[in-house]
Amino acid sequence: MLDKEIALQLVQGKSWHHDFEIIPGVRTRGTYDPTGMWRRLELPEDMSSITLADVGASNGFFSFEACRRGARVVAFDFRHKDNSGFGLAQYINGLDDIEHHQTNVLDISHAQYGQFDIVLALGLLYHVSDPYLALANCAGLSSDRLLLESYCIDKLLPDTLASEPLMRFIPDCARFPEHGQVNADRSNFWGFTSSCLKLMLEDVGFAVERMDLRTERVFIEARRIIKNETGTRLKMAHKTIPPTLRGTNPNDPQAWKIF
Repeated sequence: MLDKEIALQLVQGKSWHHDFEIIPGVRTRGTYDPTGMWRRLELPEDMSSITLADVGASNGFFSFEACRRGARVVAFDFRHKDNSGFGLAQYINGLDDIEHHQTNVLDISHAQYGQFDIVLALGLLYHVSDPYLALANCAGLSSDRLLLESYCIDKLLPDTLASEPLMRFIPDCARFPEHGQVNADRSNFWGFTSSCLKLMLEDVGFAVERMDLRTERVFIEARRIIKNETGTRLKMAHKTIPPTLRGTNPNDPQAWKIF
């Protein structure tokens, strides 16, 4: 663990998102307090037998808390850890055994990174251009549970629409300010109804076990019920079908396979 005075100098003046205490007496003073969300996850105190993927890890609060409880943690973010605050916090708190991969959620594959008991996708889906692919990739990482939190538009819609599986596109606030924008954040692409997120989770092979809607945010805990992609339509969504080679005689009807 780093000397407190050095740590304070390193932390001050940085643009933090997560507001948390890295080590005793050294706080980030970020814009978002994640401790309430951590409590809502309801993770066990002893996570020594659990593997966890933190997708969109940002400054690393959730990764660090899971690691402190004994989990084997792998973090993913589109920024390098030395440019996201994660690396600096890790340098200060000494939690060096957390893997961190710089990759976009749209490029994540369980074939490359394996599967985990628990996958966190917190404050993530509305920041990506293709939320179905992002969700499918997060789902692919999970062998059991997927914990998702997102911006939700239920309260912004009339009752007749709030229960429908709808997505709202959010245009670039810098170029189209007349359309409004959540927190004037250019990285927000979508708003979802809770029904939309529930059906998307079911579509990629999960069952929703818990859903908590609070104002414009929704938290969902889901569990895998379809063990592999063959029971879903994911291959149709973002993959190609392996070819069956044509027969040697093109005049033979059996030489051609149509599918």
